[in-house]
Amino acid sequence: MKESYIGLDLGGTGIKAARVDEDGAIIARAGRVTPTAEGREGIFHAVRQVIEELLEQNSQVRGIGIGTAGWVEPDTGKVLFANNNLPGWTGMPLREAVEQAFSLPAAVENDANAAALGEGWLGSALPYRHYAMLTLGTGVGGAVVLDGRIITGRKGAAGEFGHMVLYPGGISCSCGQRGCMEHYVSGRALGRLAAEVHPAWDGRRLLEAFAAGDDAAVPAVERYFTDLSLAVHNIQSFLDPEAIILGGGVADSHPLWLEAWKLRLAELTPLQITLIPASLGNEAGILGAARAIMQKVRN
Repeated sequence: MKESYIGLDLGGTGIKAARVDEDGAIIARAGRVTPTAEGREGIFHAVRQVIEELLEQNSQVRGIGIGTAGWVEPDTGKVLFANNNLPGWTGMPLREAVEQAFSLPAAVENDANAAALGEGWLGSALPYRHYAMLTLGTGVGGAVVLDGRIITGRKGAAGEFGHMVLYPGGISCSCGQRGCMEHYVSGRALGRLAAEVHPAWDGRRLLEAFAAGDDAAVPAVERYFTDLSLAVHNIQSFLDPEAIILGGGVADSHPLWLEAWKLRLAELTPLQITLIPASLGNEAGILGAARAIMQKVRN
């Protein structure tokens, strides 16, 4: 019988988990809405319920991997910082709490790092040893993989591309800075641009209008393209990855805009940048979390 592991993806809206075998096949699933109104205790209670549900189906699990929003201390699996999407989560000793609750080894990664591990194991990054992942969701996340291993930095904050300053003195950010990339290339930023064009539009509707040739959508999308081009130019210039993997909700809509953006990118940078949409979708974080605990247990 193949070994199995639990991979769990914890975000501000939902908790998704699965029991995964050593080849990456998903055997069983479980999930909950994240009870953010209940703070740390409520969120962890929901995490426990999801894990318990999977263990009830099969107790022969070798370990538990978790990808969570926030900065995660590499050595301890403690959440050093989480924004208001997970109230009270800052300071949560997550790995210790999971190991105590289930008497199983646990690994905890930042959610973008987990997604990057998943894409490198079974997804779009499979051909590469050196790559970056840029996640364009409600916020902006990222990960850096060097020679097949996640680079975490001293305190787990490496790859937090969303808090690189794109416009000095720009929009205020909850991190205390102004002009962070997150406020210009995230799904929320795209939604803001869409509402400026039409009050009833969201980001998806803006991109659909652009793809359909609607002249009203063009200036807003071109602003977005310019900002996103600056962002990936900076990532490529600094890290020199073989490829940048694009994940998150905005990237999922890439058939509407990717080729048009590449034309704008070529006008703005002389760098040769390989851009590849992520292929695992919502499974990336689950599979990457399972991969993280698999690597820990096997090393």
